[in-house]
Amino acid sequence: MGTGPQVRANRGTVPAITAIAALILAISVFLPWYTADVAPPFTPEATSGWDATLLARIAFAAAVITLIAAALMWLDVRGFLPIDADIVRALAWTCLALTILATALVAWRLVRPPGPAEFLARDIGLFIAQAAAIVALVASIGAVRPRNP
Repeated sequence: MGTGPQVRANRGTVPAITAIAALILAISVFLPWYTADVAPPFTPEATSGWDATLLARIAFAAAVITLIAAALMWLDVRGFLPIDADIVRALAWTCLALTILATALVAWRLVRPPGPAEFLARDIGLFIAQAAAIVALVASIGAVRPRNP
């Protein structure tokens, strides 16, 4: 069995999913993560992840770097930008490490809002960020697993 067009197309799905999830994670950092308990969502009382915590900014940076690495892997799989196999492997491991970091950072802010947190409720952006980080993490695991030629 060779690497026919169908096999290459299937391998291109993993970096595409990683890139899309990383993009959603990066965008979600600017959505409301916290709001006052008595305020409706998307009001001036809502605070984005970017404004609320440094951890969200680090997750944003991890998402952007993951997006770039996954896009490079996708371009390689599609034949638009041939990259050495060792570099592709390094890009895949970079995606995995950064998505582990982003997932942990967002989960920490999900469990422990920034202080003082007694009047803060979690808002939609935080849940979108966590879901995107988990999807990117799972896809990244798929990118680093060994493949049979």
